[in-house]
Amino acid sequence: MCGICGFTSSISDKKIYLNRMLNQLTSRGPDAEGIYSDYNVNFGHKRLSIIDLNSRSNQPFLDKQTGNILVFNGEIYNFKKIKQDLIEQKKCVFLTTSDTEVVLKSYAYYGLDCFSKFDGMFAIAIWDAKNAKLILARDRFGEKPLYYNFFFNDGKRQISFASNLNSLKYSPKFNHAINKKSLKSYLINNYVNNFETFYEGSYNLEPGSILIFQNNQITNKKYFEISNYFKKKNKYKKFNSEEFNEILVKSVKSRLVSDVDVGIFLSGGLDSSIITSVAKNLGANIKSYTLGFNEASYDESKKAKFVSDSLEIKNEKFIIDENDLNDIDKIILSFGEPIADTSIIPTYFLSKFASKKTKVCLGGDGGDELFFGYDTYTASRTYDIFKNLKTGYLFKNLKFLKNYLPMKKTKVNYFYAIQRFIESFDDNRKNFFVHEFWREINNESSLRNILNKDFYNEISDIKIHHYNIEKFETDINSHRNMCDFEFFLERDILVKSDRCSMANSLELRSPFLSYDLFNYMSELDPKDKFDAFNKKKILKKIAKKYLPKKIINQKKRGFNAPVSNWLNSRFKNTLKDLLYSDNIKSIFNISRIEKIIKENESTDRDYGNELFNIFCLAIWINNNKLKL
Repeated sequence: MCGICGFTSSISDKKIYLNRMLNQLTSRGPDAEGIYSDYNVNFGHKRLSIIDLNSRSNQPFLDKQTGNILVFNGEIYNFKKIKQDLIEQKKCVFLTTSDTEVVLKSYAYYGLDCFSKFDGMFAIAIWDAKNAKLILARDRFGEKPLYYNFFFNDGKRQISFASNLNSLKYSPKFNHAINKKSLKSYLINNYVNNFETFYEGSYNLEPGSILIFQNNQITNKKYFEISNYFKKKNKYKKFNSEEFNEILVKSVKSRLVSDVDVGIFLSGGLDSSIITSVAKNLGANIKSYTLGFNEASYDESKKAKFVSDSLEIKNEKFIIDENDLNDIDKIILSFGEPIADTSIIPTYFLSKFASKKTKVCLGGDGGDELFFGYDTYTASRTYDIFKNLKTGYLFKNLKFLKNYLPMKKTKVNYFYAIQRFIESFDDNRKNFFVHEFWREINNESSLRNILNKDFYNEISDIKIHHYNIEKFETDINSHRNMCDFEFFLERDILVKSDRCSMANSLELRSPFLSYDLFNYMSELDPKDKFDAFNKKKILKKIAKKYLPKKIINQKKRGFNAPVSNWLNSRFKNTLKDLLYSDNIKSIFNISRIEKIIKENESTDRDYGNELFNIFCLAIWINNNKLKL
């Protein structure tokens, strides 16, 4: 696991730029550093040594036979199989035992087709010396980040790239202007839902994509298009528990390959518990790490302890409270752009805790998408059933009732869920797109209330679509599932996991994001894998082999933090001070925000998500001294 950066061109002071970019990647790779620079291209690399710890695998990596150069962030889990094929079929000679060399040799023999052969998480940059072209590529689901932008030198277009925006900001002639489309997207969703970034002219390379830069021209290719896997099929496979289990075991096994110890994030939920059990059955000497809270409704450490005791594995826990939050600015700024998913806080601290024990951990990312695990699927299906009640007597009474529902600042608040469900009928969306409603923090109406009038008028005409509006030949629930893969997973969940883990020099691997596992699930009849009122029914069938019934049947609770309580205490004064800074006053309706703060403090109404959205944005803008 690593941090990578670079740019084309022989711009003056190029090594100064390169070193500044590298300095922002230290936590991603504290074990080794390397640069390569010539007239055509400049590469930088920070290494976190996981496989083949020898310095011979350090990067930038040069293939002396072809002259090609590579910097690579990630893991190729099937690299041993690819390596064997190259030896047998191409008579290829290898000098290391790393997956790095396999990537570069694969490109030499397979060309751009090599990327579709990789099962892994990766962001790759290759300089093809013979053809004088730069190739950037990213894994299928977007586990590893890769940002890029363009600049001009001597009248010619050039390109820069980096593992995070904090590094890219130090590339030549970087544009620091705020992208207002991305800002609006963030205010609505808590994250940027497009492949632009918060900075004008900077982009996030799409998952499953290849970017080719040659002769100052850009070519984009897709080797993996997720929507193709959700289109209606003429014939579906029947679910086979033995076949599925074989693929799952293979996925976990491949992600245990490491020359350092491997741990696991154990929440006590179904996803992390089954991965832990599979790993234990494979003979892995694995330790589990758990985060807890002093706030009882948020604390799941007892569940994790029950699982670890049942599986007879060691479990270590870290309890977070308000005294641990002095680093909140550091956490928020580590993302390079705002993201306000409240789970960034526990994910960061769990990563920090685990990183003192190991360099690699397994996690359950992708399980909710792969197996229809979110409560939003239940809500959307229920909406479909009751949508015709919109004009009826019952709905009119529900609309009246929603303002009188009792609220509590607890992790699981069913009355809040009911309120949101009622509000969805009032949103005037087609049922096809109502699923996006459950992901939104703000809509146009609430933005109009919380934003400065002049600023709202500036962004009001900007259209933000959370979901792909193209209609596919598939059922509505599969479409919703596809969109969660394309948006929520890639642009929220995986961003959170990568930045929080790598900020602490920890590699986080996701067995549920195996291509074989995803492909198998895509071939099943949607009716067989989706049940709104029995979420994750396929995984539950398999789990009977691995876990106690108590764990299998428990309700999903997520990985959130009690930010509402913290905003009333630890963050209270900081938030108020930020609101009156010059850069923030031009964005928000301060009097309205103050009312929300007061109501969050004095009543049981929970505005934690809305206020944390403002809080993260304000910290980012203020620390970067940005102006709109």
